[in-house]
Amino acid sequence: MIDAVLVIALLTAITVLAGLASRIGAPYPVVLVLGGLAMGFVPGAPVPELHPDLVLLVFLPPLVYSAAFLSSTVELRAAARPILTLAVGLVLLTVGAVALVAHLVIGLPWAVAFVLGAVLGPTDPVSASAVIRRIGAPERLVTILEGEALANDGTGITTYGIAVAAVGTGSFSLPGALGTFAFAVALGTAIGLATGWLGTRARQLVDDARVETALSLLTPFVAYISAEQLGASGVLAAVAAGLYAGSQAVESSSPGTRLQVSAFWDLLVFLLDAVLFLLIGLQLPRVLEGIGGGLSGVLIGQALVVAATAIAIRLAWMFAVPAVAGALRRGSRTTSIRATAAARLILGWSGMRGGVSLAIALAIPLTVAGGAAFPDRSLVIFLAYATVVITLVGPGLTVGPLLRRLGLEQGRERQRQEARARARVVHAALARIEELAGDEEVPEDVADRLRNMYDARLNRLKAWLHRGALAERDGANARPLRKAALAAQREELAELRAARAFPADLLRDIERDIDLEESRLR
Repeated sequence: MIDAVLVIALLTAITVLAGLASRIGAPYPVVLVLGGLAMGFVPGAPVPELHPDLVLLVFLPPLVYSAAFLSSTVELRAAARPILTLAVGLVLLTVGAVALVAHLVIGLPWAVAFVLGAVLGPTDPVSASAVIRRIGAPERLVTILEGEALANDGTGITTYGIAVAAVGTGSFSLPGALGTFAFAVALGTAIGLATGWLGTRARQLVDDARVETALSLLTPFVAYISAEQLGASGVLAAVAAGLYAGSQAVESSSPGTRLQVSAFWDLLVFLLDAVLFLLIGLQLPRVLEGIGGGLSGVLIGQALVVAATAIAIRLAWMFAVPAVAGALRRGSRTTSIRATAAARLILGWSGMRGGVSLAIALAIPLTVAGGAAFPDRSLVIFLAYATVVITLVGPGLTVGPLLRRLGLEQGRERQRQEARARARVVHAALARIEELAGDEEVPEDVADRLRNMYDARLNRLKAWLHRGALAERDGANARPLRKAALAAQREELAELRAARAFPADLLRDIERDIDLEESRLR
C-alpha cells in the first residue's frame, strides 16, 4: 500500500511541476530536478528502496532507445565526425579529469574516482532535446548535441562498468580495459541492429496499434538484456536498435499506428525522466546519512569543484579541437570566426547531464566482491546528483538568452524551412494528380477538387514565404476564425452524441480528426 501511495504522490508531483514549467516557460527537466531537490528536504518525505540493477534495467533502455528512434540517421551520418570525436574523446577526457580532481581534491580512491568520472562522462539525450530544441537552436548544433548524447552513453557506461569492476577487484589493466571496451561496443552495436531488424519485421506482420506499441516497448529491453548477458554494451545495443527501427518506421507501420506509438513514447519517456529526477531527490536524506552527516559547506564546495571541472573540460575541448570548428563551418571557408566561436561556445555550454547519469549513479552496487560495502558510494551519488543539478539548471536557463545574444536563434528560419519543405511535398502531390488525371478511372471533378485543395494549401505557403510579416499577420487574424469553426464542430458533435444519432465509435473518429486539426493550429 505504501508503494502505491508513493507512486500516486510521484505522479502528482510530476504533474504539478510539469504544469509549472509550462506556465513559466522553463524547460521541464530544470523544474523537475529542482522540484526533486526540494522534495528531498521535506521532513517526513518517504525514502524508497531502489535496487541498483533494477534502476539501470528499467530506466536506461527506453530512454536511450526513444532518443535514437527519433534521430535522423542521415543527419547523424553527416555529422559523424564531430559526434564521434565528442562521444569518445571528450567523454574519456572528462572521465579522466573528473577522476583526477576527485582523487586529488576530494580524496576518493582512484577506482572510485573513475566511477564518478564515468557517471558524469556522458551527456543526456532527453535533457538536450528538451532544452535545445525548444529555443530554436541551429539544426546542425541540435544534431551534434543529440548525436553526441546518444553515442557517448555507450562510452560512458562501458567505462563505468570497467571502473566498477576495478573497485571490486582492486586491479586495473589498460590493455584489458581497451579490449573490453572495443568488444562491448562492436558486439553491442551488432546485437542492437539485429534486434531492431527483428522488431521491425515483427511489426510488419501485424496491423494492430496496441500490439505494435507492445513490440516497440519490448525492443529496447530485448536488445539491452541480450547484450548485457553476452558481456556487450546494453546501452549501445538499445541505441542501435532505436536507430534502425526509427529509419524503418514508415515502412513498418501504418500512419494511425505511428501516431499512437509516438504518443505512447512521448508520455513514457517524460514519466521515466521525471521519476528519476524525483526519486534521487527523495534519496538525498539517505545519501547524506551515508556520507556521515548533513549538507555542509565542504560537501557543497566539493560538488562545485566537480561540476566546474566537467564544464571547464567541455568548454576547453570545444575551443581546442580544430576538427569540431571545421565541421561547424558547414563546408564553407567564408564562415566568420565569430560565428564559429559562437557555435562552439553553445556546444560547450550545453553539456547537460540528466536522467542517464542519475540512473547510472543509482545503479552503483551496494557491495563489492567479498561482501564489503562499495566505498564512498553515497558521496559519489551526491556529487553526481549535484553536478546534474548544476549542469541542467545553469545551461537550461541561460542557453536561450545566450543563443539570442550570439545571433544563433533560428525560430523564424526554422518556420521558413518548414514552409519550403511543405511546399515541396504539395508540389509532389499536384504533380501526381496531373499524372493520373487523364486516367479514365479518375473522374475529372474529383481531380479538380483535389487540385483546388492542394493549390489553396500551396498558395498559403507561398504567401507566408513571400510576404513574411504580412502573412504572419493574416495567419494571426485567421486563427480566431479557425478556432471558432473548430468549436462549432465540437458543439455539433456533442449534440450528435447526446441524440445518439450516430455510433459512438464513429463520432470518436471524427473527434480525433478535429483534435489533429486543432493541434496543427496550435
